[in-house]
Amino acid sequence: MPRFFPTALVIGFLTPGMAVAQQCAVPSGGVAPPTDVKVMALADHITPPQAQTAPDSDALKRLTGSGARIAAQGAFHGFETGVAYAPDRVFVFFTPKDHAGVLGGTAIPAPYDTLRALSGKRATELAPWHGIRGMFLQNGDHFQVIYATPDGQAAIAGSLWDASGHDVTREQIRSIPGAVPTVRMDAGQITQAALTGLHGGEIGSANAPEVVMLIDPQCMYSIRAGHSLMTAVQAGQLRLKIVPLSLLDYEDHGESTINAKAMLSFPENEMASAWLNGRLNARADTPADTATKFLADNAAFAKGVDLKGTPTFLWIRRDGSLGRYEGNPRDIAAFLAEVGR
Repeated sequence: MPRFFPTALVIGFLTPGMAVAQQCAVPSGGVAPPTDVKVMALADHITPPQAQTAPDSDALKRLTGSGARIAAQGAFHGFETGVAYAPDRVFVFFTPKDHAGVLGGTAIPAPYDTLRALSGKRATELAPWHGIRGMFLQNGDHFQVIYATPDGQAAIAGSLWDASGHDVTREQIRSIPGAVPTVRMDAGQITQAALTGLHGGEIGSANAPEVVMLIDPQCMYSIRAGHSLMTAVQAGQLRLKIVPLSLLDYEDHGESTINAKAMLSFPENEMASAWLNGRLNARADTPADTATKFLADNAAFAKGVDLKGTPTFLWIRRDGSLGRYEGNPRDIAAFLAEVGR
């Protein structure tokens, strides 16, 4: 079956410019164990090129300014809705009439207040944003954010961004009690042995400085970083151990887990290339028996190091201290110099 990019990737073309750390963010509750939830609906998303000079007040103009086209416009319970598309992907969006933001996710044909009442204590009300109500719905280690339509007669399960590309959902759930992980590993506990014990695929010369690259296979920034570092890998300047996680299940209906398990089902010397070359579909429906445990082991490590997002790079310096870089390296030469010291 085809694998689509998750809602979180919309940030790639809503954001006006490169952030200090280009990452797909860990949900507010921290790194959760991988979910076994299967795809409940097609996740229709798009990642066209970033707009360089798009207005900050109109989310739809940012979409079209990024090179996307919009079709199938209509109305859904008080929201404007439509499909932004490029040659390879589409993004189904919902937006208030003032276009102050854009909501990506799955429509729920049930009244929001009914969902809220049925959720009981598992739901936490979020502060309304531009009149849009929402709730944080938790089920064990997994959660979903659900927003009400303007008329309250339906809901959207997904994520919300403002017109400048700011992740509204992430800010809304940041302060929810119990959202911060309680288990930590300090830098001294992250040894070479701990990094070696992670499950992933290595690529590059055995004589090059080795760096662990924590990724979500669905994360746009992880994909970009992997490809941008390939020149250095092929030149013998860097060796990567690419370790898959599933951070975006709360947005992509379990696709992160499916693809992370698929990656962990390849032989170690093929994992990295299978991901970078888009071949994970070959094992998506037939994961190895060990994939679930390996992914859970990786998730426990990521939670322990207080992972903020992917990609994150970890390595042991020559003096034995820990090196850590969060995000897509903007200056490859500087990154390589830091890794080599």
